[in-house]
Amino acid sequence: MNFLCLLLLSISSVSQVVAFTITSTSTIKGRSTAELQTFLATPTNWPSIVLSSFGVEEADAVENKRAKINAVDRPLKKGERVKEIFGLPPLLPLAVTWTCQQNVVIKPNKKQVGGGCLEFFSADGLSGIAENCSMKFEISAVGDDTKVDMTVEIDPVNPIANLAPLVLKVDNDLALKVLLPLALKNA
Repeated sequence: MNFLCLLLLSISSVSQVVAFTITSTSTIKGRSTAELQTFLATPTNWPSIVLSSFGVEEADAVENKRAKINAVDRPLKKGERVKEIFGLPPLLPLAVTWTCQQNVVIKPNKKQVGGGCLEFFSADGLSGIAENCSMKFEISAVGDDTKVDMTVEIDPVNPIANLAPLVLKVDNDLALKVLLPLALKNA
């Protein structure tokens, strides 16, 4: 009887679609805030630090008659877009097109330590699964080290997306605490 109640409770919670927020934090030893922000703002670095990310592509390579290059191998500026491919391509190719909402570097001075804010948003999110997805990095100096706080917010549109928080939490923690320091060391 208890098993049946638990099963019904689990199924009913999956059928509800509720927005969620996930946060992850890490301190990167011996790296400046500017180095970390530049690295995180450069999309070609994402697959080296995010286990579920398989690649990035230019989202807007050509606009009108003028070629507008939106290179993915340099830090994105506000308004620039990138398409991130993840999932299990080619079996389960998933993609989200991110727009850089903010890439602000705070230079250190006598009144404040260095830091910055980097934010990406996707109104369309993952088609049929989630929308209004955001990824925000708050970067701050802690002595000779740099602290990064990552916040991910997602509005599920399909009950299957309610399974994502646990997977994303593990993926983001692994990215910030293990893979990011390793990628920076090898860069």
